[in-house]
Amino acid sequence: MTYSSALHLVRGVKSRLHHSGVEAEALFAQAGLDEGDGLACDALTLSDKLSHLWELVVEKSGDPLIGLKISSPHRLGWLGVMGHIMLVSPTVQSSIERCHGHTRVGLLLPGAQRDVPQQRYDFVWCVLLRSLRCAAGRDDIAPVVVEYTFAEPANAHVYEETFGCPVKFSMPHNVMEFSDTDLVMALPANPPLVPGSGERVLASLARAEPPTFSAKVQGLLASLLPKGPPHRDDVAAQLMMSERTLQRRLAEEGTSFTNLVDDTRRELARQSLSCGELSLKMLSFQLGFSEPSAFYRACKRWFGMAPSDIVHMAHQSGPEPESTHATTPRKTA
Repeated sequence: MTYSSALHLVRGVKSRLHHSGVEAEALFAQAGLDEGDGLACDALTLSDKLSHLWELVVEKSGDPLIGLKISSPHRLGWLGVMGHIMLVSPTVQSSIERCHGHTRVGLLLPGAQRDVPQQRYDFVWCVLLRSLRCAAGRDDIAPVVVEYTFAEPANAHVYEETFGCPVKFSMPHNVMEFSDTDLVMALPANPPLVPGSGERVLASLARAEPPTFSAKVQGLLASLLPKGPPHRDDVAAQLMMSERTLQRRLAEEGTSFTNLVDDTRRELARQSLSCGELSLKMLSFQLGFSEPSAFYRACKRWFGMAPSDIVHMAHQSGPEPESTHATTPRKTA
């Protein structure tokens, strides 16, 4: 896992805990999830740290349902990076099975030294469901069934109330099953996100397709942005191809390196501003801008408003900022 992906994942969990009234800083430090060298680890080690965190959260709160409560499956204003990472992160092993008009999403959260607590699965399932509801624009979409490998708890009825469907325990695998009709509804005719982002993840659930080349490049760009503006030759080298091949493959998908950098910055900005996770100055540097004024100008171009206005709108639970340009794929010249 790249440092940037780990950072967004950890900050996303921390943000939800804070919003639920959990004093998370000390727990994150105790689990070794400091925003520094503690995140620069392999996927299994990071997964163990996240499992340790959930054990500490349950112990501190005394609430075995905390994983459901801090991320109750209500609609998100934007699918965003958090939903994407929770689905495709190296710490999440998933499988897709199509059968009789349904799609079964299997989930395995691996670990090296620690067992994964149920609350961590609760949280990831809720993120998946919230992402699906956001993409479909409906709050009433529910799974057909949810299955857990864990033993049935005394408060099993809360799971059915949370997910809006039957929940089975002591099953062979951790699975969330959806109607294909609901998955198709999650792919709107005019998706609010650019190619390679959240709706493409949901599309892969419905069609079991591999990610596009643009999506792979975007994931790499997200890891490079905190270090400064990404350079085409660096990205090409990491993908083990020439710059010309990189440009050609992006052109085949209707985009360019410059457009993809801008698209990636815009997506990350919208997610972070909506969550209010970072100061505007820190966010501008995380997105690879040389100074906050450049980030301000970019936000005016993307959303038609200043970054502070977007943060204020998110706090007021108003509508999400819309891009001022078309969100369909931008063709290269």
